[in-house]
Amino acid sequence: MNDLLTLHFFKGLTNVQKRLYMQESARSNTSVKAIIFNALKNENNLDKQWSNACELAAQEAAICQREGVSILTADDVDNFPSFLLEIPDPPVALFGRGTWSNQKVPLAVIGARKSTHYGNLQCKRFVEDLSRFPINIISGLALGIDGIAHLAALDCGASTQAFLAGGLAHLSPPRHARLAQQILDAGGGYFTEQPFHTASLPQYYPVRNRLIAGSSLATLIVEAARKSGAMITANQAFQYGREVYALPGALYQPMSAGPNRLIAEDIARLVVDAEHLVSSFYPIWAKKEAQIDLSQALEGLLIQHFPHGRKVHSAYLKSKLNVSNSQLFKSLQVLLDLGVIAKIGPHTYVRKTAGH
Repeated sequence: MNDLLTLHFFKGLTNVQKRLYMQESARSNTSVKAIIFNALKNENNLDKQWSNACELAAQEAAICQREGVSILTADDVDNFPSFLLEIPDPPVALFGRGTWSNQKVPLAVIGARKSTHYGNLQCKRFVEDLSRFPINIISGLALGIDGIAHLAALDCGASTQAFLAGGLAHLSPPRHARLAQQILDAGGGYFTEQPFHTASLPQYYPVRNRLIAGSSLATLIVEAARKSGAMITANQAFQYGREVYALPGALYQPMSAGPNRLIAEDIARLVVDAEHLVSSFYPIWAKKEAQIDLSQALEGLLIQHFPHGRKVHSAYLKSKLNVSNSQLFKSLQVLLDLGVIAKIGPHTYVRKTAGH
């Protein structure tokens, strides 16, 4: 049994603590179980707790095998959402159908379930225009803006992925089962942190929202009431140091109250079209290849800390350059897109040599 799947079901630890144990395991080349047993050696019934977690993990693994569900653990560098590994409270495991693409830049597009005609049109326009770039549209498969974002991405041939609040046996809302299948048919996928038979209960939606925010390099909020799940996601993205963008709307329009508030409080940057967003979010897309000059950009400074053949950890780069997580990971993604560096492990990169 994979230790990380067991860790996922281990009770009494937060995801922040689990992340620290995973990091210590990777650093010391010691099993997660050994790390935990050493750290919690004074706890009562530790063997029983681990045994119970093993049993739950084995049961879920059997269900997933029977139902054709994929299990992604945080040590699966190729298939686990890479940006989720950078947040302080990542999931240890995800359960899903389809595949996750780490080859394109993830952008969350979120908003109100009771979206307006204006919001629907603007969401579709943004996604259509953004589909010209190597982008992966992330959302929550909900009614309203989420569904519009997924559908617009599918119509344009763009990549799209979804996160669910409950287990895969309880896809919510049920009317989006066909949309979920279309996402799979197009090569995307949908994922959850919850076991297969877990119902989509209200307390799981904030948990899901953090996955949307954490897996995305930036978040665009199209419409939302001032108190809503979309606002929770936007604020979570901001707390993670990710960039947040918001589409402004008419004053006193309830579904524009959320984005307008985010803009007023300097949590989100105001955007009016895709070109406006791209020029801020990913400027390299707004330039022709011949115009790309990294020598004066953060990417150029990063390259100086990549001796050929040497592994470089993101924490080392951050300490050397004194930049925010958002700035660092955006610049690393640019270098990945340009083929200058390669990601070889969680938080670990290497400069590519000629001919590779």
